[in-house]
Amino acid sequence: MMPVGLSYGTSANEALARALDVPLFAKFRAAFERAADSATATPPPAPAQAATDTPPPPSRQPAGTLFQDSPVRSGQQIYARGGDLVLTRLVANGAEVIADGSIHVYGALRGRALAGAQGDTSARIYCREFHAELVSIAGQYRVFEDLPSDLRGQPVQVWLEGEKLLLARLG
Repeated sequence: MMPVGLSYGTSANEALARALDVPLFAKFRAAFERAADSATATPPPAPAQAATDTPPPPSRQPAGTLFQDSPVRSGQQIYARGGDLVLTRLVANGAEVIADGSIHVYGALRGRALAGAQGDTSARIYCREFHAELVSIAGQYRVFEDLPSDLRGQPVQVWLEGEKLLLARLG
């Protein structure tokens, strides 16, 4: 079994995520802490920020873009740590593409796409042909059992507005 990422970011889980080189889904952690805490309590600072006196990093660090020129086959996972992911071919059913930034698919997106894996709410997913199984931005996700007919096979963009994941046809 290959882990997609870890949620509920205790310091032990964050260390494990770094060791396994998988993303930590910050949005799931925040939602869990809100449910567990009282309405008046303030959430604790993130463990990485509590350990140092340095200011938090900007929400978007363009460390680089990972380009993938071959198809992403079923069972494969591509992860662009610290930047965007650009795919020039198909993302097959059962395949998974993950990026800390945005994801651009210049082919069919049939598998799963997870953008903003480290909590970047400004990340987006763009694809030329939409058939996705699942899309996620900063931990907010949507699964597609049956795609809306107006989006099936169309160029689509996915973004986050507040805590709502929005999809729209491009062009």
